[in-house]
Amino acid sequence: MSSASHIPYNFIETYTVEHDVCDHICAFFKEHEHLAQPGRLGEVPRVNKAMKDSTDLSLPIRMYGQVDPFFELLTGFVKQYIDKYYYESGADGLGPLGFSEWSNIQYYPVGGGYPAIHCERDRIEYCHRALVWMLYLTDTPGGGTEFPHQGITTECIKGHVILWPSDMTHMHRGVVSQTHEKMIFTGWIDFITKERSQKGQS
Repeated sequence: MSSASHIPYNFIETYTVEHDVCDHICAFFKEHEHLAQPGRLGEVPRVNKAMKDSTDLSLPIRMYGQVDPFFELLTGFVKQYIDKYYYESGADGLGPLGFSEWSNIQYYPVGGGYPAIHCERDRIEYCHRALVWMLYLTDTPGGGTEFPHQGITTECIKGHVILWPSDMTHMHRGVVSQTHEKMIFTGWIDFITKERSQKGQS
């Protein structure tokens, strides 16, 4: 019987973008902060600061170009990820993938965060999610992301992009910094319809 220690991958990959990419997204958040809302969670969206204390700016896909070159870079990272874990295994026939219709820029104050354990595909309306991406917009010591099943905590390092599977295998929670603010940009890679794929949407 094989043990978890013999598994060669944890399926959590880290990529890097330049700081000016992060600065552009932070500036976009500041410019549109009047549209942001307290972070909500649950099937019936609610504010519970004990579980998630943040200010979230939701960005529709039609505005993704306003924070490029991030999504241009993310396209390349996703290709690397899919090549490594799908195509290099000898598999073929993966259905079309694309960016989700919404993404979120999230600001966490000192002492704020998302400490509730969760995954990104835990109900029927999220079944199309294949992967999760997260860009750390700030350097936040002691404010990374913990993956308990993998025994890994990624550090909140400005410019690091984390990509991982959306399922319960990758439960995670934010580590709360008591000394520094934190900002992230996060969203999903979805399975999409052939019709949407043919329209050239990402």
